[in-house]
Formats: sequence, C-alpha cells, structure tokens
Amino acid sequence: MSVGSIRRVLLVLLLAWSPLAQAQRQAPEPELKAAILVNMLLFVDWPNQTSQPSDRVALCYLDAGPVAQVLDLLNGKIIKGRPLQVLHVNAAAAAGCHALYLSPNDATALTRMVPGLSNRGVLFVGDSPGYLQRGVMLNLEVENGRIVFDIDLRSARQAGLVMSSKVLRLARRVME
Repeated sequence: MSVGSIRRVLLVLLLAWSPLAQAQRQAPEPELKAAILVNMLLFVDWPNQTSQPSDRVALCYLDAGPVAQVLDLLNGKIIKGRPLQVLHVNAAAAAGCHALYLSPNDATALTRMVPGLSNRGVLFVGDSPGYLQRGVMLNLEVENGRIVFDIDLRSARQAGLVMSSKVLRLARRVME
C-alpha cells in the first residue's frame, strides 16, 4: 500500500469516526441549563417596572454555583436588542432583576423571596425538583439524560409576565 493510499484510508476513517465522537460528547449540564435559561428570556415580556433597568436585561443569581458561573460567561449577550447583564445579588436587590436564577442551594431564600416579589415582574427560574410548587415560574430538570422544563403560568401572569406560546409548547408541563 502506498503512502497516499494510507493517508486516504486514515482520512476516511477519521471523517467517519468524527461525527460519532461528537455525537457522544455532550455539553456539561450547567452549560446546557444556562443556555436554555438565557434563551428563554427571548420568549418573555416584562411589565414596565421602575425598579428594573430598561436599557438592559438583568439576570441575577444568589448562589455562585456551577450554572451561575456559566451565566457569568454569557454576560453581554444581546436579548431583545438589549445587552444581558448577569449579576450576583443578595435577596434584597432581587427586585431590580428581570430574572432571578435560584440554584438548589437557594431553597431557604426561595421561601422568603417569593411572597415579596411575586407581583414585581421578576421571572423566577430554578433547577430543582419541587421548586415549581414553591413559586418558581420556570424550572429546569434532567429527565432521561435531557434538560426539560416546566412552567407555572399562573405565577408568571401574577407577576405581570407574558410568556410566548412558542415556549409554552416546548414545555414538558404547563401549570395554569
């Protein structure tokens, strides 16, 4: 076999094997959750709130866990013509956010925050089982190795948020 033939065989094997290798490689869970969360912001309309900035979309988080670390990397992405500003905040500053990501470590804060912010135009997003029943409006979970999400449309409407029917159709479950 000539050197040229060997190169062609190696090239064919490499090309044939590459899609298989890429199909088996999946993005880490925090990256997927952060990407889904940020893309969901494209499908939400907020009421005019004086406490929220109008020149940017403020996405906040309390606990600096793995998903929040990835969210920080998405700072500056354009959402509906405005830059995304990712902020690490305390519970008192959450009213100035368009969306608030709550990690599994934020269960105690969730209980304290929902009653005070439920009608303030803040989209609560979580990624823990049971969060949807505790006031989170958009909850991400892993099911059969995939990220799925549920929406509490009642809570979102109470907060003055309007969610696109496109995103509602993609949800695993919508509570009305």
